[in-house]
Amino acid sequence: MCSYLALLSDSPLNCNSSSKPLRVYNDFIKSFKTHGFKNRILQLSRLSHKLVSQHTLMGQSTGIGDWIPEFKDTPVFFEYSRYFKTGDSSLLKYLYTFLNFGKKLEYTDDAFNDTAFRSWLDIENRLANQSYDEVDVFSLQRILSIALPTFTISSFFPRFGNGSVAERGVRGRIRKIKHFSYDYKIDRFLFHGHIGKYGYGEESGLRFDKVVPNPLVWSQDRRVSSRTARLMFVPKDLKTARSICMEPNVLQFFQQGVLRSSIRLLKHSYFNRFIRLDSQERNKSLARSGSYTSLIDTIDLSSASDTLSYSLVKKVFPPSWQIPMRVTRSDSCFLPNGVKHRLVKFAPMGSALCFPTQCILFTSVVVYAACLYTYNRSVPTQLFETWLDRDRVISIIKSFTDDISYNKIGFQPCAVYGDDICVDSRLTHIVMSILDRLGFLVNRDKSFVGSQSFRESCGGFYLDDADVTPLLYRVKGVRQKLSAEHLASAISLINRAYDLGYKNLYRFMVRSILYWNSSLRSPISDKNAILFIEPSSDSFGVKHPKPSNQHLLRRNNTDYQRIEAKCIAISYKYIHRDDSVHTDEYDYMRWMGSHTPGSFIDEFSSNREYDAGGARTVWRWTPEVE
Repeated sequence: MCSYLALLSDSPLNCNSSSKPLRVYNDFIKSFKTHGFKNRILQLSRLSHKLVSQHTLMGQSTGIGDWIPEFKDTPVFFEYSRYFKTGDSSLLKYLYTFLNFGKKLEYTDDAFNDTAFRSWLDIENRLANQSYDEVDVFSLQRILSIALPTFTISSFFPRFGNGSVAERGVRGRIRKIKHFSYDYKIDRFLFHGHIGKYGYGEESGLRFDKVVPNPLVWSQDRRVSSRTARLMFVPKDLKTARSICMEPNVLQFFQQGVLRSSIRLLKHSYFNRFIRLDSQERNKSLARSGSYTSLIDTIDLSSASDTLSYSLVKKVFPPSWQIPMRVTRSDSCFLPNGVKHRLVKFAPMGSALCFPTQCILFTSVVVYAACLYTYNRSVPTQLFETWLDRDRVISIIKSFTDDISYNKIGFQPCAVYGDDICVDSRLTHIVMSILDRLGFLVNRDKSFVGSQSFRESCGGFYLDDADVTPLLYRVKGVRQKLSAEHLASAISLINRAYDLGYKNLYRFMVRSILYWNSSLRSPISDKNAILFIEPSSDSFGVKHPKPSNQHLLRRNNTDYQRIEAKCIAISYKYIHRDDSVHTDEYDYMRWMGSHTPGSFIDEFSSNREYDAGGARTVWRWTPEVE
């Protein structure tokens, strides 16, 4: 609440001689008491959506849209009134930030889990009865068989993910290695049956003693792996919870290998111009271009990972891709009530297979839409199934340009990142129609199309070429002591407030982090040992135009000939005190995997030397700025 009040005082219309009267702050606080904290923040969030969604490039007397009377009940009515008259983009960005500031507040409610669980089961029941149009299935199958190369397992290097696994108490790389077990399907279809060619796995160079971190346990006479995930729900925002499946330890390990191979193959496929799994910048760039050209639309899906059915994947993906995807997939999960449920969806959120499968399928839908558009505009003399041959599919894929162009020959660039789709505006209605038929839920409220001058994709918000991405309050662990998560999220908010010029919010958050309840006080002051850094510095700390660290203990490091300050830092190095546990073979295997000639370095998921094992705050001597 104090952060919200500080942000309110950072209005662009406030200055030394003119600021908001005290009653505005009092009324703002009373509105939370009247409506409730959660409801008030949701009201402001809905108002922000109404504000930007009615902006248009054409078709109205003003691009700002109609007057919104609900702003009279907000403390930023004066800012909105001035923006409505002038169209000043700096005022709009402040309005959009203020209205959305509490949208991602850390909030837990047991009712959210119950609601999310019912929704999860409803989607499962709907997918179980889902039927597909034969033309859709044939077309997607044809496109994927042409666009995707044959799945190969050369340079196949799986790894443990950073997340939790289904086995309780198994956290961190060391425990994951100790609890590694045998899996019959993976042994048969990956090691001995290379891409379904039973008996050719070892001849292709894939041997379990080169991949499995503990080869001694890779025997069906030893412990056998579970193939059942564990469903749980985590807070998403103030309205809903998010479902996540914790995958079995062994499946998570090999899913990372399939993910890595998928990324490598996609970079050398026809889909390379659509999918960039290692960066969201292309989506943001296209969304920004679409906000002022209306040539690119952004499509958003609800519960995309939960609505991708296993049946659809089996029908449309090439066989060489299905084998590794299906073999490493968990086929069931334990529900929160303890019941074992057989999954109808292909790969829920939490599985490393979820993200690349979404990208590939949604890209094929965009190409399919372009094929239908081209077919309907031509003078067809044959059925669509016959017309859709290899040459036409490749020609249509290549017709998507690399840059925005007003030239009507070819399609505008397309980008797919998970369920964020940027697509040529001429194809939008066709893409939405196909997604509806495939059982996906198109969120039309958050999809921005046509003459709307607002676009959003991958966390980038743009209105008529202006970046209006809001600053959101994402500080974690506010009820705890100064933890690594709290420290990192708070300093991120502070530095973003500094970059945006929100001086009062910046000052309040700096004082908050300096005096937060912590055992990491500076030895020479009553303040936390937070390092202040230059705005251009890459060090971990709080940005300041003239950083002074007089509250920190200093020393002269003669070895490096520099002045160092003792401050709080965050460590990701996993420390274990069990000397009986050795991971030399696994470490060597990881090192060889990243240094093999021609091997792919995974940029999508972080390659750390050590397992995080839970980030923690530590003392560290850091070079002080001069």
